[in-house]
Amino acid sequence: MKRSLLCFVFFVSMLFALDAPAASWKSETKAILREYSYACRNSEVVVDEIVKDSHISGHIVGLPYEALEKFKVIFYVKTNRWYVHPFFQPENPQEGSAFAAINQDGTFKIQTIKRRVDASRLAVSVVPSPYVIKSQMLWLKPFLGLFGGVFKYSCRGVVVPLNGEI
Repeated sequence: MKRSLLCFVFFVSMLFALDAPAASWKSETKAILREYSYACRNSEVVVDEIVKDSHISGHIVGLPYEALEKFKVIFYVKTNRWYVHPFFQPENPQEGSAFAAINQDGTFKIQTIKRRVDASRLAVSVVPSPYVIKSQMLWLKPFLGLFGGVFKYSCRGVVVPLNGEI
C-alpha cells in the first residue's frame, strides 16, 4: 500500500513537472479570459462561408474592439480525431496556417486545403493569443472538466457539420 502511494505521488509530481513550461502561456491565457469574461459570455462565432480548396470566413460578434487583438481563431476538423486545419507547424505556428487573426471589424479568414479524408465536422474556437495550439486532440471539451480540450481555454467556439467541404 505504501509503495503504491509513493508511486502515485511520484507520477503526479512528474505530471506537474512536465507541465511547468506550459504554465506561462496558461496563466496568460486565463488572465485574458478573466479580463474579458463578461464579453465572452455574450459573444458569438459565426462561420459565414466554407469554400472547398479556398477559404473559411466568418465573424465574431460581442467582443469589444480593444479585445480583438488579444484573441485569435483556431480551426480543428474531425476525421478519426480532431486535427488542426489547414496545417500545423510545430516549431513556429503562423497566422494563416494554424490560426487566423481577427480583423478590426471582427471578421476572420483562413485558407482551406482538401485532404484525402473528408472531415465530418469543423470546430472554430476563439482563444487568447498566448494559447498554444496542439496539432491534434481526442476531444474538444475538457475531459472530466479538467484535462485537455480547446474549449477549456476558449472565449467562444462553434462546431459546424460538414458535407465534404474540407
